[in-house]
Amino acid sequence: MGDFIFMEPEAVVGASGSAAALAGEVAAHGGQAAASSAVVPPGLEEISAANAAKVMQVATEASTVIEAGAAFHAEHGLAVGTSAALTTLADAVNYAAIADIV
Repeated sequence: MGDFIFMEPEAVVGASGSAAALAGEVAAHGGQAAASSAVVPPGLEEISAANAAKVMQVATEASTVIEAGAAFHAEHGLAVGTSAALTTLADAVNYAAIADIV
């Protein structure tokens, strides 16, 4: 007989909480990326203004990507928690069915 795969729903719920916490931390970094573009105002020459515009563009893009990552982590945390709950429910139903047979 082959090996079985075991899952501990409690540990998976813990992983769900960790993923949710990571989502919050990542979202905070998204805000930091957006704020980084306002650190130094451009000077009067055109090169400085062009550089400031580029920094603003890159910071906005970085913030968008980071916030999308935070949303993904939040969805992942929810999915992991849901899978643990469904596994617990399936185990309970299976145990009840086996109890009737045995």
